[in-house]
Amino acid sequence: MPSSKSASQSRIASPFIKAVKERPLLADGGIGTLLYSRGASPDASFEHLNLTNKELVQDIHVEYLNAGAEIITTNSFGANKFKLANFGLENDVWNINVWAAKVARNAREIAGVPAFIAGSVGPTGRLMPPIGDTREDTLFEVFREQMDGLLAGGVDLFTIETMSSIEELTVAVKAARSICDLPVVAQVSFSPEGHTFFGITPEDVSRLFDNLGEEAPEIIGINCGAGPGPVFDALLKMTSTLARRKDLHLLGYSSLPNAGQPSMSEGQFKYVSPPDYCASYVDPYIRAGSKVVGGCCGTTPEHIAAMRKSMDRYIANSKPHSRSSTLTDIPAQGGGIAISLREQEEIDSQEVDPKDDSDAAEREPLRLRLQALKDSKEKKKNDFFVSVELDPPKGAVTKKLLKAAAMLYESGADSINVGDSPMARVRMSSLASCQLISNNVGIETIIHFTTRDRNLMGIQADLLGCQALGIRNILALTGDPPALGNYAHATAVYDVDSIGLIRIISQLNQGKDIAGNTIGKPTNLSIGCALNCTHEDRKLELDRFKRKLEAGAHFVMTQPIYQVSDLSDFLDQFGDCPVPILVGIMPLHSSKHAEYLHNEVPGISIPDKIRAAMAKAGDQGARIGLELAEALLEQVRDICQGTYLVPSFGRYEDMCDLTRRLKQAKSESVTQK
Repeated sequence: MPSSKSASQSRIASPFIKAVKERPLLADGGIGTLLYSRGASPDASFEHLNLTNKELVQDIHVEYLNAGAEIITTNSFGANKFKLANFGLENDVWNINVWAAKVARNAREIAGVPAFIAGSVGPTGRLMPPIGDTREDTLFEVFREQMDGLLAGGVDLFTIETMSSIEELTVAVKAARSICDLPVVAQVSFSPEGHTFFGITPEDVSRLFDNLGEEAPEIIGINCGAGPGPVFDALLKMTSTLARRKDLHLLGYSSLPNAGQPSMSEGQFKYVSPPDYCASYVDPYIRAGSKVVGGCCGTTPEHIAAMRKSMDRYIANSKPHSRSSTLTDIPAQGGGIAISLREQEEIDSQEVDPKDDSDAAEREPLRLRLQALKDSKEKKKNDFFVSVELDPPKGAVTKKLLKAAAMLYESGADSINVGDSPMARVRMSSLASCQLISNNVGIETIIHFTTRDRNLMGIQADLLGCQALGIRNILALTGDPPALGNYAHATAVYDVDSIGLIRIISQLNQGKDIAGNTIGKPTNLSIGCALNCTHEDRKLELDRFKRKLEAGAHFVMTQPIYQVSDLSDFLDQFGDCPVPILVGIMPLHSSKHAEYLHNEVPGISIPDKIRAAMAKAGDQGARIGLELAEALLEQVRDICQGTYLVPSFGRYEDMCDLTRRLKQAKSESVTQK
């Protein structure tokens, strides 16, 4: 055991202590009551779930982290030898506690946010003399055995909680100090009447510091027992008593109330205090000296989310303070990697616009913007979404790509959609291209995402990367087979087709991967699907389109069309399309171009009259092609919400001109109205 001096110095240097010296931290809420509400049997050990149902425990931790908790408590409250013996698990103390910490650490890694892991240690259920006959040294070893397991699992501090006896709490703190230098939060549980089961009052907590001296906990506080109001009353009595003592070196207090008092309803305990009510006590707790605020029995992630808002308001309204060390060195992952809050803020800022692009972080999701156009009859003719398709470069030089994107942005385009090695010809990654465009230009992107080159693991990995990088719009495609491209012998994957890909994205948006494992915070990806209106097998295309919508597609992008009836006839047969439509338009450049597309490119059919017009145009083919495209867009405005334009032969200037005219037409329509 380290000397008293070295131990004290080590505790002072603790990241947790640095953090609470700067500002209050938000803890999580109830664990046991949440497990109970989700089907855990009250007749079995909740702590045993660390071994038998890790996913259930982990999901709860992740939910609390997503709600804004900065401290999550391990599912180990009753994981001591005496309590576990009631279930025949007394020989599993080590495994249960190690895994309690590991599951919490894994949840922290999944959520991807800085947080402290607090090793929860509750009362043993045994009494010391004169009430009981359990010896102090026996309790000491029981506490130490549990804490050894939590320490091995990787906790950042110990939270000794829901104690009713000052003597038992004293032994638990001594056990923690005997094995390591981790900080200790010690908490007593008072009834609504203001005393513990053994008659201890908030004023009596002063005895703990008499018993422990330099081994006293860094934070003393209150949890469980009562709701926010009675806990606040007890807190004031405790702080008033301890404030008179000049020999204490407390960092502050903790306040973790229940969500009111429980009642039995439909065979389950129900707690009455709603989230907003519990959150209303955050400010009073902090002003009374609390450095840790959270919840206990009956509180849920919804309660913690409400408390997060209250704490953020308090911090924002408090006097200016340095944030550079807040949460400094809190591990963000299970491998011991530490990220300070300042570093985390820089990382988060990269998720949106480094070029200060019109508050991309707050930008409304594309699926909602498009749906608003579809739902609003007034806006339908007065607004028109314009995206332009760019192919990634064939090499690693991006100057041309970025110049084209910048020109289109200046022209008024709403987004750039980026191909994924179209026609199975090798080009730069569409993911990298989208990120470069987003970072350097600031315009929103829609990534073409195929299942051709990625297995199930790669698909999900790249989709999570899209979310993290702020590329939130996915056009789900199966992809052209390699046999069509310049690497004919390359192996295609196709673990799933575009319909399966849409299902995967939909599940990620619900916070689960394809195997049902939690990914932490759900993704927020807008899902587009492709539609070939002129497919030679209309029945097959109708069926696949229906399945894409059922799988969760939010909007549709058609293959390029050349007459209104291509789309209208399809919709007449399909029925009302429930999602917004972006119609594909590829302006023709010449008669030769028209004949090539019609006869050689799958999915494109050009009517005879259009090909005849292009033949007649001669050397004016490019101009006529643009005029035909613009005229077609005017005709389809009533049955779609926008377009994506496909440049021919890299003629981005033509797309800029067409985009300006489309946006000008919209503005003129609004003005006339």
